[in-house]
Amino acid sequence: MGLTFQSAGDDHRRGLLLTAIGAVLFTFDVPLIRLAASDKWTLMFARGLLLFLAMTVLWLIFQRGWRGGVTYISGIGGIIAAISSTLANLMFLAAVTETTAANLVFIIALNPVICALLAWMVLRERVAWQTWIAIVLALTGVGIIVWNGLTVGTFEGDLLAFGVATCMAITLTAARWSGKNIMTSLAIGALVSACISAFWAQPAALPAVSWGWLAVNALLIVPVAMALLALGPRYLPAPEVAMFFLLELILTPFWMWLAFGELPTREALVGGIIVFLTLLGHSIWRLSTAARPGTRPVQMTAM
Repeated sequence: MGLTFQSAGDDHRRGLLLTAIGAVLFTFDVPLIRLAASDKWTLMFARGLLLFLAMTVLWLIFQRGWRGGVTYISGIGGIIAAISSTLANLMFLAAVTETTAANLVFIIALNPVICALLAWMVLRERVAWQTWIAIVLALTGVGIIVWNGLTVGTFEGDLLAFGVATCMAITLTAARWSGKNIMTSLAIGALVSACISAFWAQPAALPAVSWGWLAVNALLIVPVAMALLALGPRYLPAPEVAMFFLLELILTPFWMWLAFGELPTREALVGGIIVFLTLLGHSIWRLSTAARPGTRPVQMTAM
């Protein structure tokens, strides 16, 4: 009986597979919410409650695999992450109903840009000049989208999407600052957002088919995607993982076109292409410099 050895190539392929599946699963988030076809408050309540249950169950399952366990609230960083996650959940579901899916994912893609800015301002980390160029270009692309929203009536939803990106960046920065696992903070954020929206929600009026779509989204798609994407960095460099997040900018609008015939405006598409190409170029640059020795300045990080 021979011995088998696991090579670095096997780890890399495993990382690529896990990350690719997770990233593709995330692209079904917005279409599934739209299929639920309800008002924003009811969507916030139902999705938040289901996400809380799913993430708490995952926490209980994985507790046995973590030495010493992970506390449900991880200090000040965990509290900050829970608050920002709550706001992100509320604004995300509102944005889904107030703007197009393409605008939403294009603007939320600013998350790594805002992360880089927060790392510079809060963590006092140096930002590479290549990242500064990427920040300016990405903000320009989003500016085109938001400006166009004034004409086509998506301005409010576009601003909410920008708020989501900002809150996501705050959550990541808090996690980086504290150095602790914040998965349970996301669960708390989901629960608090459900409690807030409960005052206006009408869950009893939500049809069974809508509950079904939300259950698929919050109990299966999102938790599994999050788990797979969390495993990716164990096998792949962070810049390589970040590139998979760009799939959302392509596939989510594509699914929305197939399911609902929804297309972005010409201006929104131009802005989205600028954002996509900027993040793609920056990710390729990060990947090319990841193996270089020495201390590197802060890079943009995707969620």
